[in-house]
Amino acid sequence: MITMQKKRRQVIRKGNVVVFPGTLERLHRQGRQAMERDLHEEAVRNFESVLEINPEDYTVFDGLAISLYEMKEYERAKEFTLLAMQNQAGDYIELLELYLSISIQLQQYAEVELTIQGLLEKEIIPEYSLQKFQYLRELNSRLSDRYEEPSIEEPSITSEQFHQMGSMEQQEFLLSLQHQKLQPHIPLLVEVIEAEESLPVVKTYALMLLQQTGYQESLAVRKYHFETEANPSRLVSPEEDQFIGEVQFLAKAQFEKDPTASELVVNLILKYSVLLFPFHWGPYTTEEVAGAYVAYTKQLLYGKQTEESSLLTFIRSVDEEMES
Repeated sequence: MITMQKKRRQVIRKGNVVVFPGTLERLHRQGRQAMERDLHEEAVRNFESVLEINPEDYTVFDGLAISLYEMKEYERAKEFTLLAMQNQAGDYIELLELYLSISIQLQQYAEVELTIQGLLEKEIIPEYSLQKFQYLRELNSRLSDRYEEPSIEEPSITSEQFHQMGSMEQQEFLLSLQHQKLQPHIPLLVEVIEAEESLPVVKTYALMLLQQTGYQESLAVRKYHFETEANPSRLVSPEEDQFIGEVQFLAKAQFEKDPTASELVVNLILKYSVLLFPFHWGPYTTEEVAGAYVAYTKQLLYGKQTEESSLLTFIRSVDEEMES
């Protein structure tokens, strides 16, 4: 009696891991289906699993390129688009269009112009796609003009002129820079922050402007008896500072039935935090600082005297300085 044996499907091994028959086909299918449903993260996971099993499976390159583009991962999308074109994985003209779209997103405008110019000269683009590529060329040109790197301009004033200004003039000048190109003013801002004679509030404005530029060099910041090395790009603004927020919350809670005092104490804390930025109140806890502000607020509003402390004395001196 002759028995027929079933034909065994090939088992793929990847290191010590056994890849069961049909796994690659299933990953391919799931990746394409996820793309069709705009589930691009899922599609990428499936296609990457294919490449983990078989790094030379170029048939997933175009799918990876498209899904990564939709996920705005433009650098990786461009890499797989080039691989897809080199291995003829997908429609070449559509891949070219994708490549140019990615390059525009990466602001590689010169590369896009040179590529389209070369394609037109060599008459590689079929007639039915000429309109699309012409549109990409016009879009690239508009964006190139809009985002052209500005030349570094000279600052509007010199350091000497700035230091000759009065305190209010200096503050007004720094505030006027908020919506201007800050790059030319960076040397002045650094000097203002590190200068011993600069007022604390002026240093605060200069620090916040440097923070806006993403400046990453460490600077020596000195205010009153506080001193530190600070990287402006890593500083937390007073509005987002957890310690300051907690002090305001604790102090405000003491005036739940007194809206006037509640508003005053919150504003006093904010004034201090802006003036002393990036410093807090020294070694004191949030409860101690809040308590001092509650006492100070009661003094201001109701003339209620309280036991003097070094913290309360310092808070009062800072507040009076801002009023002067």
